[in-house]
Amino acid sequence: MSKLNRLAAAALAASLAFAACALAAEPKVLATVGNDKITQTDLDQALSAFDPQRRMVYSSPEGQRQLVENLVDFKAFARSGREQGLQNSDAFKKAMAAFEEQLLFRMATEKVLAEAGKKTVTDADAQKFYNEHPEVFQVPAAIRASHILIRSDKNMPKKDQEAAQKKAADLLRDIETGKVTFEEAAKNHSADGTRSRGGDLGFFTKGQMVPPFEKAAFALKKGQMTGKPVKSEFGWHIIKVTDTRDASIRPFAEVKDDIKNDLIRERQVEAVKKERDVLRSRYGAKITMPEPKAAPKSADKAPAKPAK
Repeated sequence: MSKLNRLAAAALAASLAFAACALAAEPKVLATVGNDKITQTDLDQALSAFDPQRRMVYSSPEGQRQLVENLVDFKAFARSGREQGLQNSDAFKKAMAAFEEQLLFRMATEKVLAEAGKKTVTDADAQKFYNEHPEVFQVPAAIRASHILIRSDKNMPKKDQEAAQKKAADLLRDIETGKVTFEEAAKNHSADGTRSRGGDLGFFTKGQMVPPFEKAAFALKKGQMTGKPVKSEFGWHIIKVTDTRDASIRPFAEVKDDIKNDLIRERQVEAVKKERDVLRSRYGAKITMPEPKAAPKSADKAPAKPAK
């Protein structure tokens, strides 16, 4: 085969391959309404518009079939409306005008946001914000603890409450004497969802746990266990602190990109506000609705009691 023929054959092969790819890229047709096609792409777009819970309802083959039927009806009724000339009605024109206004609002604000987003935020800008706002990047002190929960609440018969307290005390004694490990006791006796992890709650900070639990847990040092079961609204807890983490400030390198993104968003918000003020002035916007009155302060309201 001559060089010219080889080139021609290669070109033909490439053309056929391109045509095959183009055909393969055509979405699958799932239904038709006259000349209109409803494709897999249409179905995927309809599914993506739903919230996750509703999307799950339509994810089955039966659900997808129902959704395709809905799309068919949508197109059929729309075609019927067009044939009836409903697009010439005042209601249609009013709705289209409202839609046009919404679309123009979105496009105009997006243009302002895009232009503001083009302005570069430097590492120096981020560093300046980081230095001026250290409180934003503080990581509070935290502890990691495990617990064993023996259920008990005020609605239980008194004898059952007493039995739960005794069980917690007996378990604590067995752990202290080495008869059983904390993790084994948690897996075999805890009424909490953490039992499969040996009672591990992970790291938590103050304010995340119920007060009696928190007070007892944060009074312990790493490796310590409560000397007696702790009562909360959920029952009796045996608590063991397995790790501690001091308060700290997140390093700049870790938060730099987040700061830069936040600064860009801040500039965009300011740009929209500035454009809003310009447009209100340009078009003579006036708000005639009176300002709402501030809610009156209650002079006789008793001050909150300090926490004990």
